[in-house]
Amino acid sequence: MKPIERIAVYLHFKSISPHAFERNIHLSNGYYSKQLKNLGSVGSDILIKIHHHFPDLNILWVLTGDGQMIFEDSLKVNNTRLDEFSFRYESENKKLKSMESDLEKLNTLIKDKEKIIGLYEFMLNNNNHASTIADAR
Repeated sequence: MKPIERIAVYLHFKSISPHAFERNIHLSNGYYSKQLKNLGSVGSDILIKIHHHFPDLNILWVLTGDGQMIFEDSLKVNNTRLDEFSFRYESENKKLKSMESDLEKLNTLIKDKEKIIGLYEFMLNNNNHASTIADAR
């Protein structure tokens, strides 16, 4: 799991919306969502802002996945609950990837069908044009 995905797990766990997160650490609207979608990297300047605004979040965990997500003295975390959130996030991410793949396949099928329809229309137009010429003779 990449750091941006671990940030997503934390935000989901804390019920913090992407917009609120961006506003809290002074990111432009949509920056976080774009990074998450593309599994982009998180710069050190953003990690510093996250550390200052969300002191209960273990930055080492964000970077490496080692240790606990939340510092024990900030919040008592039930490991089972954290594992459940992580599992659910990974599961939903796999579903999303599968749906994107299916959508790509459907778009390809639609384009293929449009080409076939266009070919039939071309053949019908040429056939009508040929019979009109034959009738005129």
